[in-house]
Amino acid sequence: ILQATITWLKLISYVHANHDYRATVKETHIAMFALVKDLDDEGLQMTYPQNVTLGNIYFFWFAPTLTYQIAFPRTPYIRWDKVLTLTIRLFISATLVAFFAAQVIAPNLDNLLRDLEANKGQPISHIEVIGSYLLKLSLTSTYIWLLTFYGFFHCFLNISAELLRFGDRVFYRDWWNASEVSAYWRLWNMPVHYWLVRHVYFPSIRIGLSKKGATFVVFFVSAVMHEVLISVPCHMVRVWSFLAMMGQLPLIILTK
Repeated sequence: ILQATITWLKLISYVHANHDYRATVKETHIAMFALVKDLDDEGLQMTYPQNVTLGNIYFFWFAPTLTYQIAFPRTPYIRWDKVLTLTIRLFISATLVAFFAAQVIAPNLDNLLRDLEANKGQPISHIEVIGSYLLKLSLTSTYIWLLTFYGFFHCFLNISAELLRFGDRVFYRDWWNASEVSAYWRLWNMPVHYWLVRHVYFPSIRIGLSKKGATFVVFFVSAVMHEVLISVPCHMVRVWSFLAMMGQLPLIILTK
């Protein structure tokens, strides 16, 4: 479901971008290329509709980005030493996640179910038990989240970029220094952020919505996507993910 969602987002970007390219002239393309660094010779000569080829869309499908453009920055060659180093880091991160899940998370969840059964019919005891296990698992869950983030956004995406000689390596920014919730959501997942800004936020502004209205639409779309990614694999709809994302809006206002 994750790969299907990624492909769907890429196809939307491909269609929207080429629609915009059809409406512009060649001089506009040249002006845009002047803003993009490290384009190869082929990219510098590319204009619409020369980009509408199987090779071009296949590259975009495999590239670690969700937003399409005619040409992307490219590195001159593949640095195999970097690929090897990142692969080792990815393996270590995945191993640590599996270790924490098997040695800490799974046993505590089993104990949680056992304690809930032992205190069946006692709501106050249930709250105490759940609170106790939340505290026990909070630190380990944070480690797993950080390792997963590092493994995917730093290691895996950089491996993909290196193998494809993809030059744009901004997959995240310093979200750990964010002083407000809105900054965190802008910084921690740059590919999704760029997609939402380009294909949801700015189109919402163009049809007459205010900035606050466009921000609401962005979070609504994001909330629906999060709910789909959780509900479909689990074969149940509980809307917790949807409500959690929409609950970010009052937090953004409070932290401004």
